[in-house]
Amino acid sequence: MTEMSPQADTTPEPSHPYTLAALARLMLSEAHRDTAETALSRVGTQDDSSATVAPGDFVREATELIRLAEHAQRRAVVYERERGTSWEDIGDALGITKQSAHAKFAEYVNEWGEPFDKPERRHPNGTADDRRIPYGARYAPGAAVPANGSAEKTAAALDRWLRRHDNWADQEHPVSGSLPRYSTPEMSLLVSHAAHRMRIDQLMPDPHAEADLWDYHAELHERMIHESECGGLPLHPKIDYPQEAARSRARAAALREAAGHASLRDAQPAESGAATQESAR
Repeated sequence: MTEMSPQADTTPEPSHPYTLAALARLMLSEAHRDTAETALSRVGTQDDSSATVAPGDFVREATELIRLAEHAQRRAVVYERERGTSWEDIGDALGITKQSAHAKFAEYVNEWGEPFDKPERRHPNGTADDRRIPYGARYAPGAAVPANGSAEKTAAALDRWLRRHDNWADQEHPVSGSLPRYSTPEMSLLVSHAAHRMRIDQLMPDPHAEADLWDYHAELHERMIHESECGGLPLHPKIDYPQEAARSRARAAALREAAGHASLRDAQPAESGAATQESAR
């Protein structure tokens, strides 16, 4: 009987998170949806003669549309900046100087970027987690974040909303399908940067959180090997990927071991004091 060779594992790897530019685009799409929904609700005339319509209501409704449109414009500027668009080009699009464009929108751009650059905490995959990240863009892979939406859920909701319109009904992912995600090499750089920033930004970094990052860093190097074997991006000839994975796992193990020793040291004075009190009795 001929021995059958084992079948290769064809289980797809989990998707990486959306890039920052993708998250900015997601927030712009959401702003456009909110504006469109509000505008559509004002098209009908059947309630114009209703007793519930007060003088000035139509002006107030139009003013609300302007507010939503201005919010979408700010989201558009943030997205343009994430795409690398210069302030000069943004100013040209607005019909103003680059200095005026910067003065008008820089605050919003900085407000967007700050929680990603210096977040309150990071997920084990290196992505930022911060209460300042807008609702709907906060990425929480595998964990529920009740107070904030997740980017994946927001994209899926926008897909469903857009599919309800005739021009998009035949597309399964009209929003999420074109949003860029990090590649595995990019994720490796993101995790390395996150570990580096953890030591810079925190006086006493959590060794377990840092160890989680290095464990994931090792997984990413192993994934890069697997992806290259399956026809993905070629490996860098000057990088020993198995060795890099082993180093990252060793670093993670050392961090957890050091944290364990520190916990024992912290517990010893209390135990010693309790023993002294016991002997005094």
